[in-house]
Amino acid sequence: MRRSRSLRGGLTLAVLLLVTLGLVVSGAAGVLLLRHALVHEVDRRLGGLAAAEAGGPSGGAVPPGGAGHRPPPLPTELRSLSVSASGEITESSGQSVGDEGLPDVSGVGAEGLRERAGAPFTLPDTEGGDDWRVLATPREDGSVGVVAQSLGGVDVTVRTLVFIEVSVGVVVLVSLGLGAAVLAHRRLRPLREMEATARAIAAGDLDRRVPHHGAATEVDRVGAALNTMVGELARALAERDRSAATTRRFVADASHELRTPLSSIRGFAELYRQGRGRGVIAGDERGDDWVARIEGEAERMGALVEDLLVLSRFDEEPALEQADVELGAIAAEVVAAARARSPRAGVEVTAPVPVRIVGDPGRLRQVVENLVGNAIAHTPEGTPVRVRVERGPVPEVGAPARTGALPPDVGEVAIITVADEGPGIAEADLPFVFDRFYRADGPRGSGAGLGLAIVSALVGAHRGMVTADSGPGHGTVFTVLLPLG
Repeated sequence: MRRSRSLRGGLTLAVLLLVTLGLVVSGAAGVLLLRHALVHEVDRRLGGLAAAEAGGPSGGAVPPGGAGHRPPPLPTELRSLSVSASGEITESSGQSVGDEGLPDVSGVGAEGLRERAGAPFTLPDTEGGDDWRVLATPREDGSVGVVAQSLGGVDVTVRTLVFIEVSVGVVVLVSLGLGAAVLAHRRLRPLREMEATARAIAAGDLDRRVPHHGAATEVDRVGAALNTMVGELARALAERDRSAATTRRFVADASHELRTPLSSIRGFAELYRQGRGRGVIAGDERGDDWVARIEGEAERMGALVEDLLVLSRFDEEPALEQADVELGAIAAEVVAAARARSPRAGVEVTAPVPVRIVGDPGRLRQVVENLVGNAIAHTPEGTPVRVRVERGPVPEVGAPARTGALPPDVGEVAIITVADEGPGIAEADLPFVFDRFYRADGPRGSGAGLGLAIVSALVGAHRGMVTADSGPGHGTVFTVLLPLG
C-alpha cells in the first residue's frame, strides 16, 4: 500500500482539513464582527459630531479663510463639509497641509445627500485613498452639512487582525499536523502489526498471531478475533492435509495392489482365447462374449489404475526431468501414434517453426497424448482434430476454464493448441473439466475423469497454464501455455 494512501496520512489530512475549515470560519466571523463593530463606532462618533455642529452658533462649519479658522496641526481622519444645493463643496475643515483627501460627493449630489440624511453610509475618496463613512444633515438654506471619518483606521485594524489570524493559523496547523501525525503513528501501531501478521499468514505462516497489548480497544478485539479465526483455519488446514495425505496413500497403495489382480485377469482372458484357438476349450458364444467383456473392463480398469498411480506419485514427489525438448517433434510423434491406433481419426499437426523449451520429455508427451486422446475419444469417428505448436507473446486469456498460472516475468511462451469440431462441452460443465473424477453429462461424459486432471498437474509442474474453451455444437479448444527458457 502506498504511503500517500495510508490510514495515518488520511486521518492526519482529515484533522487538518477540519481544523482549517474551523479556523477559516471563525477567522472570517471574527473579521466581519470586528469590522461591523468598528464601523458602528465610527457611525456613533459621526452622529455626535453632526449633533454638535448643528447646535453651534453658526449652524455650520467655519470657512477655511474665515475669522478664527485654524487648520489642525496634525493630520486627522475627520472631515466637516458644506455641500451647496448644486452639489459643490463650498466649505471644508479637518484637512492639514498635504492631506487633500475628502469624501467624493460628486456621484451623489446634494439631492442624494438629503435623501440619505440621518443614516451613515460609505463614499469613496476623491484622491483614491481609503473610503469615508459620512453622515449628511440638511440645512434650511438648501445646503447639506456633511461630517465624515476615514475608514483607513478600520481597514488597517482589520488587515492586522487578518495577518495575525493567518500567522497564528499556520502555526496552529503545522503544530497540529505534526502532533496528529505522531499521535496517529502511535495509535495505529496495532493496526500495522495486524497488517504485518496478516501478510505473513497470507504467505503461509499460519503460526503467526496478532500481538495483544492488553487494552480493551476495538483494535485489540479485532486482533483477538483474527487470532481465533487463524487458529481455527490452521486446525482445519492441518486436518485437510492429513486427510489428503491419507487419501493419497490409500489411492497409491490401492492402485499398486490392483495392478497384480488386473494383470492376472487379463492373462487368464488371453489364455482362454489361446485355448479356444487351439481347440483345447470347447466353443461357447456366450462364454466368448463374457470373457471379451471381462477383458475390456480389465483393460479400462488398468488404464484407470495407471492414471491414479501417475497422479498419486506426482502428488507425493513432483520431480521432473530437465532436458531440451522440441515440442513440434513430440506433437508429430503423438499424432502419428494416434493415426496408427485410430486410422479413421482425422488428426492433423502443424508446427511452423521449431519450438524448444526445457522440460520433461515424457511428461510433455503425456500432456499432448492425453489432449489428443481426449479429442478422439469424445468426438464422432472422423471428426477433424487439429494440433498446432507455435511460439509467441503471452496471449490474453479469456477462456472460461483454466488451471495453473504463468510466472509474472514471462514475455514469450510456447503454445500448444488441440482443437476439435465435435459436439463441445456444456457451459455448466466447462469450469470443472480439469477436476479429478469429474465426468460431464452428454457426449463427452465417458471416461474416468482423470486425463485432463493429469494434464493440469503436469502443465502446472512446468510453470505453465492450460485453458479450455468450448460450446455445444462449436467444438472444443484446449490451449497449453509453457514459458520459454
